[in-house]
Amino acid sequence: MTSEDFVKIFYSNSPLNIDWENIDEIAWMYQEGLFTFTSEVIVTNAEFQARVDLVSDPSSGIIKNGESFSHMALKSLARDYLIKQLNIVDDEVKYEYPLIGFEVDVIDKNLWFPTECGDTNAMKLEKYLMLPTTKKMLVLPYPHTGDVKVFDFSATSQFFEYIKHKQVILNQENAKLR
Repeated sequence: MTSEDFVKIFYSNSPLNIDWENIDEIAWMYQEGLFTFTSEVIVTNAEFQARVDLVSDPSSGIIKNGESFSHMALKSLARDYLIKQLNIVDDEVKYEYPLIGFEVDVIDKNLWFPTECGDTNAMKLEKYLMLPTTKKMLVLPYPHTGDVKVFDFSATSQFFEYIKHKQVILNQENAKLR
């Protein structure tokens, strides 16, 4: 996997805002075995388009609060995935949940599976994986004309060693600035 491959996951719709420094670090971390990831198709593009139509219908009862219908459809598919594939109880699914300085699109009550939909700040991968509650971070990129996939990221023990080392270095650099 190259940096360009990870851009397609994290910046599926908005290539103008790419944080190349973080993307390059993610590619390096993957090559070093600091995390693993898998992907699987969860719905076809036709099913995604049907979900977009559903969330855009005012009679569905879904309220649009400043986000695109495509993003709302991805969030509803993420919810379905948490319930059906990861056995999360329906009323334990949270939306736009504040988590370490970000808002995670979809997450379970136990904070095990932070799930981002559409374009995602690449920094969230490191931040979410380092949380003690996180089992996996999930990303559902915009599918455009393809099927909707979920990317499932899991930290390895080496990931936590790297984060500790990185924090020591950053603390040393910050101390120099004081």
